[in-house]
Amino acid sequence: MRIFSKFTKAGFALFLSFGFLFVSSQSTLAAEIGSSENNGIKLTINNYSIKNYGQEMVVYYTVQTKSGQLMDGQNLINKPDFTIGNKFVQGTDAWHKKLNNQQYQGAVTVQLPQYIPATSNVSFNTDSISSQKGQWTINFEIKK
Repeated sequence: MRIFSKFTKAGFALFLSFGFLFVSSQSTLAAEIGSSENNGIKLTINNYSIKNYGQEMVVYYTVQTKSGQLMDGQNLINKPDFTIGNKFVQGTDAWHKKLNNQQYQGAVTVQLPQYIPATSNVSFNTDSISSQKGQWTINFEIKK
């Protein structure tokens, strides 16, 4: 009976650990760094990652439109601008995919300036999403 009790306690602890890991990973995916809306199109930055030994940043975004489908077959975010600290850099639309007629998901890459502090303020700016003109600006903070 003692052996069964030990296994039950260990199994329950393992179950709780996996449950906590699942819940925390789900909340990370739903996180939002910031968003901006213009002309019925909402741009949301969901997350970012620093890659290539601190030389590149990948920004993951979601685009939602109220009016319907955006044009396929082209860059979703064309030439996004980044200001990192006081340095201006140009990003590129790395990839995007259509989730449904009103929602898209993708990533933008940007080469980071050589000398930036461990924590920096970033301004993400674009004046077009697909063929729609507007102004979308999202300010956030990164940690290298």
